Order: sequence, then C-alpha cells, then structure tokens
Amino acid sequence: MKPSSSLRVKVVENTYDKLVIEVENTRPAFLNSLRRASISEVPILAIDEVVIYENDSVMWDEVLAHRLALVPLKVDPSDYEVLLDCYKSGEDCAAVFVLDEEAVERVKTVYSGHLRFEGFEGAVEAPRRINVEVVSKKIPLVKLARGQRLRLTAIARMGVGRDHAKWQPTAAVAYKFKARINILREPTTEEAEALASLCPRKVFKVVDGRLIVDNLDACNTCRECQDKYPDIVSVGWDDSSATFFIESVGPLPAWKILLTAADILEERASGFLKAVEAAIGDGGKPES
Repeated sequence: MKPSSSLRVKVVENTYDKLVIEVENTRPAFLNSLRRASISEVPILAIDEVVIYENDSVMWDEVLAHRLALVPLKVDPSDYEVLLDCYKSGEDCAAVFVLDEEAVERVKTVYSGHLRFEGFEGAVEAPRRINVEVVSKKIPLVKLARGQRLRLTAIARMGVGRDHAKWQPTAAVAYKFKARINILREPTTEEAEALASLCPRKVFKVVDGRLIVDNLDACNTCRECQDKYPDIVSVGWDDSSATFFIESVGPLPAWKILLTAADILEERASGFLKAVEAAIGDGGKPES
C-alpha cells in the first residue's frame, strides 16, 4: 500500500516480535483500521482439527484439542505468501503434525515441542518444502503418569482472528496520539521546579529558572500538571500524529503482519470502489 504524499512514517523499533513506528499526517480512523485488520484479518496457521488415537491421560480429548489449537505456529515470511495465496483461493491448506509420547518409567510432561511436522496435504504447491514450526517448544500440553500414552494427528489450517482467537497473530496492537503541551505563562522559578517535580514521567525540565518541555514523547496526557497549575500549562493531544505499536505472538514478524494488514485494506477498498462503479454505471456519471 502506497502512503499519501503527506503521510510520514518513522521506524522507532523493529524486531521480529515488536514494531514501533511514528506516523504523522494521519487520522484516527485510518490507524484504527490498521489496528483491527492486524488483529483479526491477517491469516495465519493454527491447529484446527485433532484426531486422537490414544489418550490415557486424565485430560479430556476436547480440552487437549483446545490447548493444541492455541499453540502458535510459524513459517518463514518468504513461504507465507504461498500459504496466503492458497487461503485466498479457498483451497484446504492443511499442515499435518503427529504426536506420539509415552511415559514409560516415570511421569512425563508432553510439550508443544513434541509435535512433529509431517508436511502439507491439499493444494499447497511450492518449489521447495515449506517448513512449519511451533513458536515455543516449551508450552506444556499434558502430564502423563507412568504407563500412559498419547498418540494423535493434528491438522493446522489458515484462518483469521475474527473467526477464532487461535488465528490472531498479535498479542497487542495499539496507538497513542502525541501529546501537545502549551506553556501559558512564564512561571516563577519556584513554580517551575514544583511543576517539573510533580510530573512522574519527567516531561518537564527547569533550565536557568525557566520551565521547558524536555521529553514530550514520555507524556501520557494524564493532565496532573494541568490540574495543579491550570494557569501555567495546558495539555492535549494531536490526533494527526501518533505512535503505533504492534507485538507479534510469533507466527510472523511484526512488520509482516502490519504490511499484510495494509494490503488487505487496500484490496478491500479497491474491490469496494469497483463494485460501486459497476453499480452506478458509465464511470460514475449521473444519469441525464
């Protein structure tokens, strides 16, 4: 998705699990659309069907299947496009895992890392083998007492978060508008020092007896300073400038989730535009 000429983006932090960007010349509606799309519209893999052949543990089959469904799965970002195309085509993109564990001599904990990826079934065709892994191999699934066994096949499919939480790729997505602080009058040195010490986030600083805004990004617009000194400062926010934060649970890098969400919004806007033009007819010209 190409941003408008006036929209500006600055990357503050970019790791696999976390992306923080500063966005200027935007609107709350646009940021909220990105937030909602990142949470509920980006397709990822999650276990959707479990075939249990043997379960001697104390845990019911349904509860075990639910736990398996919430185990995050990840693929390489370059392979993700193949699965995304398969999902969009409506084909069954099924990744098959098997689990066969037994407590022979002592109590044994079965972890997510015991799931073994066997390959894909259905319509996924790729020039190279697509590998699927669990994000964390240390997620406990069930404990087996001595002599108990668990044997099953788990089938993962692509889906989106609006259908089930197991397909949500994000742990947290939020945005915060940038604060706007105006100094209404020049305070005395005593007032300036008292106001600066009042702020718990150290937004203000006193330099040569003058009050200045030293760390605007730290302000969370709590307005404690304004409540105490309403004649000295006023605090608000700029809804055209915000810090956007996205945290991944592991199936995709945070940046990939955001870009995919933006592409989805662009596709839907384009589809809506074409549908409206087709319904109006003649390129949208009014009837004579």
